[in-house]
Amino acid sequence: MAGQITIDQDLIIAHAARVRQVSADVQTARDAASATSMSGGAFGILCAFLVGPATLVATAASAAIGSAQGLVDRSADEVRGVGDDMAAFEEELAASIRQIEGALG
Repeated sequence: MAGQITIDQDLIIAHAARVRQVSADVQTARDAASATSMSGGAFGILCAFLVGPATLVATAASAAIGSAQGLVDRSADEVRGVGDDMAAFEEELAASIRQIEGALG
């Protein structure tokens, strides 16, 4: 059994930044999905019957990707919040210990 538990706030904040980067990557995917044009060129002429349904599917996919991005953004905020809360608790605990030491000393 471990005698000590340590929390590395810098590591938690770095992880939150990585999660935020995943969100940016999801945004890139969303931008790519919304940039697709099916009505132009040879596809639009030869497969005109597919343009409507494909556009509906692309719109739904973009909305789903947007929801996923929102979830990842909130996750990054929560991870960062956990790190901040742990650091604040540690500082509060250290201040309490210093106060007790001062009273005993």
